[in-house]
Amino acid sequence: MATLTPFCGLRYDPTIVGDLTAVVAPPYDVIDDAARGQLYARSDFNAVRIDLSAATDPYADAASTLGRWRQSGALVRDAAPAVYLYAQRFPMPDGNARERIGAIVALRLDRSEILRHEKTRQHAKADRLRLTEACRATLSPIMGLVSDPDWTFASITPARDADLDVVDEGGIRHRVWCITDPAVIGAVRARVAKRHVFIADGHHRYETALNYQAQARAALGGAAPAPGAASYDYIMAYLTTLEDPGLVVFPTHRVLPRIAVSAADLRRTLAQWFRVEDVPWSEANIAAASRWVETEAATPGTIRLVVGMAGSPAFWRLTAPAAELPFAAETPSELRALDVTALHRVIFERALGLTLDDRGGSDEIRYVQDACAALAAAERGEVQGVFLLPPTDLTAIRDVSEAGLTMPAKSTFFHPKLLTGLVFYPMDDAEPANIAADCQP
Repeated sequence: MATLTPFCGLRYDPTIVGDLTAVVAPPYDVIDDAARGQLYARSDFNAVRIDLSAATDPYADAASTLGRWRQSGALVRDAAPAVYLYAQRFPMPDGNARERIGAIVALRLDRSEILRHEKTRQHAKADRLRLTEACRATLSPIMGLVSDPDWTFASITPARDADLDVVDEGGIRHRVWCITDPAVIGAVRARVAKRHVFIADGHHRYETALNYQAQARAALGGAAPAPGAASYDYIMAYLTTLEDPGLVVFPTHRVLPRIAVSAADLRRTLAQWFRVEDVPWSEANIAAASRWVETEAATPGTIRLVVGMAGSPAFWRLTAPAAELPFAAETPSELRALDVTALHRVIFERALGLTLDDRGGSDEIRYVQDACAALAAAERGEVQGVFLLPPTDLTAIRDVSEAGLTMPAKSTFFHPKLLTGLVFYPMDDAEPANIAADCQP
């Protein structure tokens, strides 16, 4: 099914750029202007300078900067094609540590084998396409999942120190091993080749890669290489398994700064469809509600949400059998089972009258991670409504993707994010660094 290949990545030379902690960055789509300024200040070589340049012409500046770094030796291309095993050890909210292990590879573009669960925005794809055209490189990996209960990427961890080892400001340890052994690479290729890849993060970058590929092949016409032979036929991707013990999905909660419906009227409407439990406002109750929705196991087939409205004497815990909610008749069963679908289609659309776009979202919705802070803001009247969600189940992501469906925007938040700057995937040669012939299991 899915096809991957090792590649000769571009990596920082610490003898020139110094401490690697100063040059890596979060993904571009979680960086605001303040964070970008902080990353700029860390190092003249920070990856944000090419992935999210602050210049007037960010694309030309990124290309110029990338070229200068390569010419100076700050970025050096690996001599041998590699699979980059990537382990992230991170603290959980309960204080325990988890570790997620996967590998950064060149993944062949294929709409039938690489499945999405989220629709994309045109302006975001246009931005990434212009950056790709300018730099001729993939600067940050997408994240993909494969289902394999009998195997894990941890099984190929070398018995040696990592080639890269950095700890970020959040206390997350990132380690990377460059694996060039053909037998090991062949074994990984064989495992992944039997399976679909489900995009967990990076839908816009994946669609951008498809557009760049189509553009490049159209420009070459009959002179284009055979399918799968060009570097632009692949995208840099981090792959891990759905069953990896370190795979964590956090929810993204919703905030509405303004709501035309009163708290009392909304409660009466919701009581037609949900069991509504009133919970008095208090710091302890807010914390308990956050734990209930985010960490406690749910009854299969049951939707559960928390709603906090400014001016209400209590916030509400909502539960209802998914089968009894008033979804539109055409709503597929895979989507009816999702808490996020119930929130968007039943509460936002039906109860509040919001107009949702084709991604299931609205410009009126704000997205936040901190459940307690959001509810406290509603109690203080700083926002009109807060809606807390459980994390989306991993099997639901697989089911929705395989059915060719999409969830509402921001239905998943995979933690931790992948760092940008550990390795870059250049596309300035005619063919990918491919040792597939030498990588048979």
